[in-house]
Amino acid sequence: MKTAYLLTLLSNTGVAFSSILIPLLSKELGLSFFQLGLVVMGYGLASALSYFIFGRFSDAMGRRTIFVKMGMLLCFPAFLSQVLIRGFGSMLLIRTLAGFCLGIGTFPLLAYLSGLPRYEARVWLFAGFTSLGWAVGYLGAGFLPSYGAAFFLSSLSFLLGFFFSLFLPEVRVERRSFSFLAVVRHNSKIYLHYLLRHTGAQCVWTVFPIYLVELGASRGWVGLLYALNCGLQFFIMAAFSRMREPPDDRMLVRTGLILSTVTFLAYSLATSYLHILPVQPVLAIAWSTLYVGSLLYLLRRNVEKATSTSLLGSTISVAGVIGPFLGGAVSEVFGLRAVMLTAFGLNLTATLLALGEKG
Repeated sequence: MKTAYLLTLLSNTGVAFSSILIPLLSKELGLSFFQLGLVVMGYGLASALSYFIFGRFSDAMGRRTIFVKMGMLLCFPAFLSQVLIRGFGSMLLIRTLAGFCLGIGTFPLLAYLSGLPRYEARVWLFAGFTSLGWAVGYLGAGFLPSYGAAFFLSSLSFLLGFFFSLFLPEVRVERRSFSFLAVVRHNSKIYLHYLLRHTGAQCVWTVFPIYLVELGASRGWVGLLYALNCGLQFFIMAAFSRMREPPDDRMLVRTGLILSTVTFLAYSLATSYLHILPVQPVLAIAWSTLYVGSLLYLLRRNVEKATSTSLLGSTISVAGVIGPFLGGAVSEVFGLRAVMLTAFGLNLTATLLALGEKG
């Protein structure tokens, strides 16, 4: 199972090397906030579609690792092609392609782990190595000398992941015939919470590197602040994985929503990038509890494990379509601080809905 965790680490390192630099590159190329929002929308829409298609195929075919291998292999050229970005058109096309390739193997890998003994502890570690990969990529990208170097290392992470995926043994599971709409209806509340929360979050992440720079941060500090959040997530999730009794998933989700609301309010009040520093541990706890709580909620209540969790990924990606558009529009008209307040309002709505539910 160490191979599965290594694949998670490598793939998310590859994603992070690219994602933190795209907003900064767009600014250097003269793109507007609205155009940047369209780029992130394309990436989110493509990954949402891919998560759904290949999560459903994985359950229907009873196969997991073939999708993991295919995803790693195709991500290598897709992410390498980012060195060819020269303007809005090329950035939109290449990032959309990268988003689709990324979605092929992500949730089949999670479903692979969920079929093993003590899967709840493994889910915490899966999410933990996801965050560790983001931390490594963010920190590395912040100190690399050029965009080209970051994009090259991004693609190299996926190539290494493909080679290691060849050692991942195939585990066949029962083929399942099921209604997609039934899965959506069964889990609609958790998807709605995520749509609201992550739409707000994506409003912020679309322009957050630029916001930090305007607060006085260097590119190194931008990478460090991102890495701090993700690095702390790894240790938090690793600690939870050692618990003998798994915590209640609903409690985890509500905790994550409350702390997310606090985080975005604090962002809106910052007048220096150093004010962001003490907020990052709160964000780390928020994401750790919300994400893993949601995964456990879905895995415990659904036999269609790849499909139900991939729909969570699709929901996050749909928010990655709506959020950048909203964030780009709000920042163009009202400024960057208004984006933080928009995220606060959406997270507060999700929190109140979750707290109002019975059970």
